[in-house]
Amino acid sequence: MTKQEALPARFFIGLLALATAVVQLVVVPRAGAAYAGRYPDVAYLEPLYVTALMVALIGLEIALLSVWKLVSAALTHRASSSRSRRWTNIMAASLIFMPAIFASICVHAGSVAGVGGPAMLFGLLVSLALVPLAFVLKRWVREWFRNENAFALSTS
Repeated sequence: MTKQEALPARFFIGLLALATAVVQLVVVPRAGAAYAGRYPDVAYLEPLYVTALMVALIGLEIALLSVWKLVSAALTHRASSSRSRRWTNIMAASLIFMPAIFASICVHAGSVAGVGGPAMLFGLLVSLALVPLAFVLKRWVREWFRNENAFALSTS
Protein backbone atom coordinates (compact mmCIF):
# COMPACT_ATOMS: atom_id res chain seq x y z
CA MET A 1 0.00 0.00 0.00
CA THR A 2 1.33 3.41 -0.90
CA LYS A 3 1.01 6.65 1.05
CA GLN A 4 -1.36 7.94 -1.64
CA GLU A 5 -3.67 5.00 -0.94
CA ALA A 6 -3.27 5.09 2.84
CA LEU A 7 -4.03 8.79 3.34
CA PRO A 8 -7.64 8.65 2.05
CA ALA A 9 -8.18 5.37 3.90
CA ARG A 10 -6.98 6.87 7.17
CA PHE A 11 -9.03 10.02 6.58
CA PHE A 12 -12.16 7.94 6.00
CA ILE A 13 -11.47 5.76 9.06
CA GLY A 14 -10.95 8.87 11.19
CA LEU A 15 -14.14 10.40 9.84
CA LEU A 16 -16.08 7.23 10.65
CA ALA A 17 -14.58 7.15 14.15
CA LEU A 18 -15.58 10.78 14.73
CA ALA A 19 -19.11 10.12 13.45
CA THR A 20 -19.37 7.05 15.67
CA ALA A 21 -18.28 9.05 18.72
CA VAL A 22 -20.85 11.77 17.96
CA VAL A 23 -23.59 9.18 17.55
CA GLN A 24 -22.48 7.44 20.72
CA LEU A 25 -22.23 10.52 22.92
CA VAL A 26 -24.94 12.81 21.47
CA VAL A 27 -27.47 11.05 19.25
CA VAL A 28 -28.06 7.86 21.24
CA PRO A 29 -28.74 9.57 24.61
CA ARG A 30 -31.07 12.14 22.98
CA ALA A 31 -32.94 9.49 21.01
CA GLY A 32 -33.23 7.37 24.15
CA ALA A 33 -34.73 10.28 26.07
CA ALA A 34 -37.15 11.00 23.22
CA TYR A 35 -38.33 7.39 23.07
CA ALA A 36 -38.66 7.27 26.84
CA GLY A 37 -40.98 10.26 26.58
CA ARG A 38 -42.96 8.62 23.77
CA TYR A 39 -43.35 5.29 25.61
CA PRO A 40 -43.67 6.21 29.31
CA ASP A 41 -44.83 2.69 30.24
CA VAL A 42 -41.39 1.30 29.31
CA ALA A 43 -39.29 4.40 30.07
CA TYR A 44 -37.44 2.39 32.72
CA LEU A 45 -35.72 0.52 29.86
CA GLU A 46 -34.13 3.69 28.46
CA PRO A 47 -30.87 3.51 30.48
CA LEU A 48 -30.50 -0.16 29.61
CA TYR A 49 -30.99 0.34 25.87
CA VAL A 50 -28.80 3.45 25.75
CA THR A 51 -26.02 1.64 27.59
CA ALA A 52 -26.30 -1.39 25.31
CA LEU A 53 -26.16 0.81 22.21
CA MET A 54 -23.12 2.66 23.56
CA VAL A 55 -21.35 -0.65 24.20
CA ALA A 56 -22.24 -1.83 20.68
CA LEU A 57 -20.78 1.36 19.24
CA ILE A 58 -17.58 0.71 21.21
CA GLY A 59 -17.42 -2.51 19.18
CA LEU A 60 -17.55 -0.44 16.00
CA GLU A 61 -14.81 1.84 17.30
CA ILE A 62 -12.61 -1.17 18.08
CA ALA A 63 -13.21 -2.46 14.54
CA LEU A 64 -12.19 0.94 13.14
CA LEU A 65 -9.05 0.90 15.29
CA SER A 66 -8.26 -2.56 13.90
CA VAL A 67 -8.66 -1.33 10.34
CA TRP A 68 -6.39 1.65 11.16
CA LYS A 69 -3.74 -0.76 12.46
CA LEU A 70 -4.09 -2.94 9.37
CA VAL A 71 -3.65 0.07 7.09
CA SER A 72 -0.58 1.13 9.08
CA ALA A 73 0.88 -2.37 8.81
CA ALA A 74 0.25 -2.46 5.07
CA LEU A 75 1.79 0.98 4.65
CA THR A 76 5.07 0.02 6.32
CA HIS A 77 5.16 -3.42 4.67
CA ARG A 78 5.71 -4.89 8.12
CA ALA A 79 2.50 -6.84 7.97
CA SER A 80 3.55 -10.05 9.63
CA SER A 81 1.00 -12.76 9.22
CA SER A 82 0.46 -13.12 12.97
CA ARG A 83 0.00 -9.39 13.56
CA SER A 84 -2.36 -8.90 10.64
CA ARG A 85 -4.25 -12.07 11.56
CA ARG A 86 -4.67 -10.79 15.13
CA TRP A 87 -6.03 -7.40 14.01
CA THR A 88 -8.24 -9.08 11.43
CA ASN A 89 -9.67 -11.37 14.12
CA ILE A 90 -10.26 -8.40 16.43
CA MET A 91 -12.02 -6.55 13.61
CA ALA A 92 -14.25 -9.54 12.82
CA ALA A 93 -15.07 -10.18 16.48
CA SER A 94 -16.02 -6.53 16.95
CA LEU A 95 -18.17 -6.57 13.84
CA ILE A 96 -19.96 -9.67 15.15
CA PHE A 97 -20.30 -8.27 18.67
CA MET A 98 -22.01 -5.09 17.48
CA PRO A 99 -24.95 -6.65 15.57
CA ALA A 100 -25.36 -9.26 18.30
CA ILE A 101 -26.09 -6.48 20.77
CA PHE A 102 -28.38 -4.72 18.28
CA ALA A 103 -30.24 -7.99 17.70
CA SER A 104 -30.68 -8.57 21.43
CA ILE A 105 -32.09 -5.05 21.85
CA CYS A 106 -34.52 -5.66 18.99
CA VAL A 107 -35.62 -9.02 20.41
CA HIS A 108 -36.10 -7.59 23.88
CA ALA A 109 -37.91 -4.46 22.72
CA GLY A 110 -40.16 -6.34 20.29
CA SER A 111 -41.02 -9.40 22.34
CA VAL A 112 -40.48 -8.67 26.03
CA ALA A 113 -41.26 -4.95 26.20
CA GLY A 114 -43.77 -5.08 23.34
CA VAL A 115 -42.72 -1.82 21.68
CA GLY A 116 -41.48 -1.04 18.22
CA GLY A 117 -43.63 -3.49 16.27
CA PRO A 118 -42.40 -4.57 12.84
CA ALA A 119 -39.43 -2.21 13.02
CA MET A 120 -37.91 -4.46 15.70
CA LEU A 121 -38.24 -7.51 13.43
CA PHE A 122 -36.59 -5.56 10.62
CA GLY A 123 -33.80 -4.46 12.99
CA LEU A 124 -33.30 -8.06 14.08
CA LEU A 125 -33.06 -9.29 10.48
CA VAL A 126 -30.64 -6.55 9.46
CA SER A 127 -28.48 -7.21 12.53
CA LEU A 128 -28.33 -10.92 11.81
CA ALA A 129 -27.48 -10.24 8.16
CA LEU A 130 -24.39 -8.28 9.26
CA VAL A 131 -22.82 -11.27 11.01
CA PRO A 132 -21.94 -13.22 7.82
CA LEU A 133 -20.63 -9.98 6.37
CA ALA A 134 -17.99 -9.90 9.13
CA PHE A 135 -16.74 -13.35 8.12
CA VAL A 136 -16.60 -12.36 4.46
CA LEU A 137 -14.73 -9.17 5.32
CA LYS A 138 -12.29 -11.13 7.47
CA ARG A 139 -11.54 -13.53 4.62
CA TRP A 140 -11.18 -10.63 2.16
CA VAL A 141 -8.70 -8.77 4.41
CA ARG A 142 -6.61 -11.90 4.93
CA GLU A 143 -6.47 -12.53 1.18
CA TRP A 144 -5.51 -8.93 0.55
CA PHE A 145 -2.63 -9.15 3.06
CA ARG A 146 -1.49 -12.44 1.59
CA ASN A 147 -1.38 -10.87 -1.89
CA GLU A 148 0.21 -7.64 -0.60
CA ASN A 149 2.97 -9.57 1.20
CA ALA A 150 3.64 -11.70 -1.89
CA PHE A 151 3.89 -8.54 -4.00
CA ALA A 152 6.24 -6.87 -1.49
CA LEU A 153 8.50 -9.93 -1.43
CA SER A 154 8.63 -10.19 -5.23
CA THR A 155 9.60 -6.52 -5.69
CA SER A 156 12.34 -6.45 -3.05
